[in-house]
Amino acid sequence: MQSNSKKVFCYHADANSLGGFIEAPFEAIVPDASSISLPPVGGYLTHRMEALNFKEIVSFRSAYTRVSGRTIAEDGPWSTLATSVVEGLNILEIVTAEKIVAQISVEHPRAGSAASISFAGSHFEGLRIGGSEVCPRLNLRLMGTGSEEDNNSSRILGPVFLQTGHGQAREIVQSITDRANRSGWEWALQRYGWMDEKREQKKDGCVLCSLVDGVEGTFPGKTIGHFVEIPDFGRIFLGEILAFPHSIQLTMVRAELGCNVKAHLSASVLSINGSTMPPS
Repeated sequence: MQSNSKKVFCYHADANSLGGFIEAPFEAIVPDASSISLPPVGGYLTHRMEALNFKEIVSFRSAYTRVSGRTIAEDGPWSTLATSVVEGLNILEIVTAEKIVAQISVEHPRAGSAASISFAGSHFEGLRIGGSEVCPRLNLRLMGTGSEEDNNSSRILGPVFLQTGHGQAREIVQSITDRANRSGWEWALQRYGWMDEKREQKKDGCVLCSLVDGVEGTFPGKTIGHFVEIPDFGRIFLGEILAFPHSIQLTMVRAELGCNVKAHLSASVLSINGSTMPPS
């Protein structure tokens, strides 16, 4: 919470490395790993956690998180940064990764204009499915590495999320409707059909999109867009973004396990918002 003569800014940032819950063959909560929250006044916090192995279902070699909030120059914007890193992730020996990094930087201008957001630094290293290496294809516009004409810096504004969500949902729905056999894909039509191009972002609504446009490689299962369905395992979702008018959430890996182990897990998760008093 930093102020000038007119306004006070309240920071808000959360970072988490791993969490979730198990439904079968037993019920249990996967303990939150390396979770931290930024105080409203801003500052700098970091947390590191060494090896964790939960019931041989999910494990990692190490994980760390970092959050910070400060004013850039005397009259500059309020800046918030959050980072979550997981090294040596292993989910049931099927999904593994050498390193997963989630990072969000948000700048709130003092003039009260829209916040600008950057995902620079977010990436996957050594991601494997069923022992085969895969390559998530990142969305260049969201990553701030598109053409100069499209985006001349690493920072993006709110409307980009809606445009990206429309495009990604359209490709997912079209890919399914073009199939001769849609059996087993009904869940995806329901999950992403609501993000069609006719939808507008309401003041209190959210937008669903992803840092990942597709998953390349040879591996067991099938993929559309940012998610992969793996036989006798379940589904994984990569780089999911939930964008609200005043906050942003990034989940680099989310797993819905539907095999002998039924569970919901997430790895490298961030959430950032912030506001001024009085409101802009």
